[in-house]
Amino acid sequence: MKKFSLAILTTLVLFGCGDSKQQEKLLLDSVIAVHDKVMASDEQLMKNKMILDSLIKNAGAAVNQDSAKVYLKIVDDADNAMSDWMHKFDAENKGKSHQEIIDYLTDQKKKIAVIDSQINNAVTVSNKYLNTTSKK
Repeated sequence: MKKFSLAILTTLVLFGCGDSKQQEKLLLDSVIAVHDKVMASDEQLMKNKMILDSLIKNAGAAVNQDSAKVYLKIVDDADNAMSDWMHKFDAENKGKSHQEIIDYLTDQKKKIAVIDSQINNAVTVSNKYLNTTSKK
């Protein structure tokens, strides 16, 4: 419900503004805000990635290598998705019309929201795995 309300509020703000540059700036700011939230979660993702990598390389028979590799792949996939998005993201949008910029930023906001969910899931499942592994 909160996400839906936020989406409606964002839409009203965007279309309520008469100035197209202001609309573009507000939408860019909302994309960057999601990005910043994702980057906060990315720190835990990187910690889990290092721990999983270390488990795979250094753990003996006490750790199921296949399971650890599955969780490492989940973490790697989330990290790679974020990295790919960041490398492709164009905040400048030079030479594009107002509508093209709005469409692009709207699409990018959807993509970074999916990555946010992917990273949150990767952190959650890898934390759960690492917590059970460290107790053995």
